[in-house]
Amino acid sequence: MRINLKVQGVEMAKARLAEVGRKIDPVIRGALNTTAARTRTRHYVRPMDKFLGRGQVRNGLRIKRARGKLKNARVIPSSSGVPVTQYKRWIFEWIAPTRARIWVWGPGGRKLAAGFVNPASAAQQPWRTRSATTRETKKKGQRTYSYQAGGLRPALGPSVAYWFKLLSNSQNIMWTNTFLQQEFEKRLRKEIAKGAR
Repeated sequence: MRINLKVQGVEMAKARLAEVGRKIDPVIRGALNTTAARTRTRHYVRPMDKFLGRGQVRNGLRIKRARGKLKNARVIPSSSGVPVTQYKRWIFEWIAPTRARIWVWGPGGRKLAAGFVNPASAAQQPWRTRSATTRETKKKGQRTYSYQAGGLRPALGPSVAYWFKLLSNSQNIMWTNTFLQQEFEKRLRKEIAKGAR
């Protein structure tokens, strides 16, 4: 998912800064980096940390900062599944004597996780589903491909990227655009004041 935001008045600001012997690049980079950090915290970390740990959310939402000639800042959500046990609230729903569906709660309500729970076991832990497929190959005859072979592994719930996309609505985008413009103007005034000294 890609959202482009534009700062208004860059050419005019560049001319004003040139008059006082300053450059516009630090102003743009600073405004972009501050906006990315503030947006991540306000619109993604706070709503998600009610359902996942704050550290888990912050690790899943990396910020690629504007620096040098790179004039864009990005919030990059992780597309890796989050272990069900990392969710603050999860339940299972019986479907058979030894199988149960796993549900996790997130900002948009409950969501089905990839895995199962054995309700007949004492521990009732969420585990990933394992699978194996046999294919007919030309050279070697039949070959079995197995996924997640080996021991049991914890079940995975929806990724941080899934919740990120769910929370990225027009209201949040408008707030981010407004904040970026205000931050740009604030940093521009400071930079002009530095050059006037």
